Amino acid sequence: MSHSEQDRLIQMINQIALNNISAGDESAVAEVVAGHVKKFWSRRMKSQLFDYLGQGGEELHPAARLAGERLQGDAR
Repeated sequence: MSHSEQDRLIQMINQIALNNISAGDESAVAEVVAGHVKKFWSRRMKSQLFDYLGQGGEELHPAARLAGERLQGDAR
């Protein structure tokens, strides 16, 4: 994945988290984010997210990171 693709994915998932902050605590926001990603993101995009998580995922919003970890667990 190119650096700009990675930056775009990070930006998108963080924005989804920030747009849903009113859903409640971090766990509730992560559930909304995970649902959005599961429904609308391609397999390739999810795979890139999982790869980024595997590299540490430092730039992810905490709820976005939790959503990614949950999705990654579901994918196993």
